[in-house]
Amino acid sequence: MSKHQVNGDQYWFHCYYRGEDRDDGCANELSLSTDPAADQLDLLVSNPGFNNESHDDTFALQKGDVKKLSAFLQSWLKRHS
Repeated sequence: MSKHQVNGDQYWFHCYYRGEDRDDGCANELSLSTDPAADQLDLLVSNPGFNNESHDDTFALQKGDVKKLSAFLQSWLKRHS
């Protein structure tokens, strides 16, 4: 398995990274999914610890949040391209 993997479809975005040296060296995962029951995106961040214990955090993004996040990311891409 490579250190960095990104995949997804129209319902999911999934990013996996192993070897985060600025953190603790453990794997990190970020997943975004559409929520069929609500008009929002669900965000899941996972970081397994040294003993394979799971540390998961979830967050819901509303449409306004996504628009602001999109503008932030577009601005970042323009500055770094």
